[in-house]
Amino acid sequence: MCTFKAFCTPRARAQEEDFIADFRLNFEMYFGALTLLVLSPYVIIHLWQKHFTMAAATIFIVLLSSCNSLSIYRRGIQTLPLTYFFLLLLSTLVAGLFTQGPNVIFWCYPFAFIILSIVDHRQARMMLGFSLLVFIPAAFYALETSIAASFLASYLLVCLFGDIVVNLVDQSQKQQAHLATTDPLTGAYNRRTFLPRLDEAAESCRRGIGTASLIAIDIDYFKKINDSLGHLTGDEALKGLVHTLLGRKRKLDTIFRTGGEEFFVLAHNIEPGESLAFADGLRMTVQEADILPGQRITISIGVASYREGQSVDAWIHQADTNLYEAKRRGRNRVWPPYVKEPSEPPAKLVQSVTG
Repeated sequence: MCTFKAFCTPRARAQEEDFIADFRLNFEMYFGALTLLVLSPYVIIHLWQKHFTMAAATIFIVLLSSCNSLSIYRRGIQTLPLTYFFLLLLSTLVAGLFTQGPNVIFWCYPFAFIILSIVDHRQARMMLGFSLLVFIPAAFYALETSIAASFLASYLLVCLFGDIVVNLVDQSQKQQAHLATTDPLTGAYNRRTFLPRLDEAAESCRRGIGTASLIAIDIDYFKKINDSLGHLTGDEALKGLVHTLLGRKRKLDTIFRTGGEEFFVLAHNIEPGESLAFADGLRMTVQEADILPGQRITISIGVASYREGQSVDAWIHQADTNLYEAKRRGRNRVWPPYVKEPSEPPAKLVQSVTG
């Protein structure tokens, strides 16, 4: 049967990663705004206490984070690479250990939380490991031994527990992204994902980047299966169908469930004649598969290759029209019909050539 891992294709994983990346980007935007509010008073305090180095570093952090936040809000992009921002914060904290002693320790904990929240998890681990290597000599040199040891132990615990929490959040975000884009019964992509993917495919075709065909699929006499064998058996038929299609489709292709027993396969980089052969291969695979023990499951298929200037709605309508035509002509067939090209020339042609 279909499982989450089975459908976790590179494109699906990329979509989940984009979902998490958007979450981190939004967090970074709010972080920039909070930095302006929280650190601005400390700029005044540093200037009042004549700690001009710390004042300058704090002003620099506030300005950069604010500009970064504004850029994310307006254009959705960062102005400062996170690696540079990390090094700036780390340098400021180390300088603070030497100039202000234990008072700076409390700022190291939110530093770890910030890194874990706005940086990719693997990269965040590397950054926090590097920060430990920097803090260990700096803390023992600038602070009393007992204070330095307590600080490093507590900082390590914050990093470890923060890493666990962020890992759980990442898993939750991936699960939410999966649930938002897939059909919970079959694991195929859902209607919410269907139209955006078709828009992308149509735009690629308009730009001359490959070709695409839309294959509409409907289970023949599915209502009879539900009525005679029950809805649970019908659900098993749907899951078995998707599992069968998954084993037959190409890596570039995507399966969608748009409702009931209706499915679509979006086939990329395929010519019109090839798409008919591919669709007929899907039909034959389903016909020969043992989807329901003792029951013969067949499908009707309508194929529509994308035509230049065609709207997505017209593309879907053409596939649906061809599907209904396949059902009208007796089901368990592809429309337009797939006709194999003869492997050998006709006999009359052979005779005319040889004679």
